[in-house]
Amino acid sequence: MSKILITGGAGYIGANICKVLLNSGYEVRVYDDFSNGLKSRVEKMNLEIIRGDILDRVKLIDAMDGIESVIHLAAKKSVEESVENPLKYYLNNFSGTLNVLAAMSAKNVKRIIFSSTAVVYSSTSKDSLSEDDPKEPLSPYASTKLLSEEILTLALISEEISSISLRYFNVAGAGGVELGDNARDNLVPKTFNALGSKGVPEIYGEGYQTPDGTCIRDYIHVLDLAEAHLECLGLFENGPIAKIYNVGSGTGYSVKEVMKQIRTSTGIEFNPVSLPRRAGDPERLIANITKIRNEIGWTPKRNLKEMIDSSWAAESFVL
Repeated sequence: MSKILITGGAGYIGANICKVLLNSGYEVRVYDDFSNGLKSRVEKMNLEIIRGDILDRVKLIDAMDGIESVIHLAAKKSVEESVENPLKYYLNNFSGTLNVLAAMSAKNVKRIIFSSTAVVYSSTSKDSLSEDDPKEPLSPYASTKLLSEEILTLALISEEISSISLRYFNVAGAGGVELGDNARDNLVPKTFNALGSKGVPEIYGEGYQTPDGTCIRDYIHVLDLAEAHLECLGLFENGPIAKIYNVGSGTGYSVKEVMKQIRTSTGIEFNPVSLPRRAGDPERLIANITKIRNEIGWTPKRNLKEMIDSSWAAESFVL
């Protein structure tokens, strides 16, 4: 099978994608600066590793040798940090995407799957969001992702580069005990970290117009997400495309509901403390996944319990 370059491939999502692609017969090359990614996640996999920054265009061009498709995951991703330091995010996320496209053009690589985000959408009380719903990024992080989507769409016209942008909803779970989420700004690992250090889990904001007053998010198992990337690679065989898809479970869970499942999965009782709302946090984000299901045939298979159980198994492995 063909060789895939995964930028940010040693990250939480990237390493799980590596595992799924390798199991499906693809060759994989990881490009990662290891600022957030962990070499331990991928070093025992049968793949090639290049240490590099996506702002290093020369190194990116070299990394494109022999590559047929790119999965571009490398990015800074803290909403809160992006509000505090927006230029850092525009430089790394948007300029980094431009560098990836320039490197692809230099080596005649014509296929890219891009890691986008559901936070590009306007905050809404709708039951679910479809791809053509209004966009209103509430943070610089979200803006960098929407700008990258737009430049990828234009790349089909200017460079004949086909693209699929996947708008991730909230990702949880692990494809193995060594493949857990180490990003402590995400709800599930952040709660685990508080429990492990004898601290108190935190809820950022209550009083939202939701049944229990806390934000509602669509949670998807990381293996379901990885399998969506696998299915999308096959879509490139149909000819030049520029597509955008939601990737979620289609089901919303409040912060309190997730914490209830964490209590059940871990067997640890706790009472979270409520803190002020964070800038840039929308009230409700649930995916309408009709488009990706109809056009690609992908549907998620795993539920919230499986996400939290596998996340806790990976956390316990680290501890």
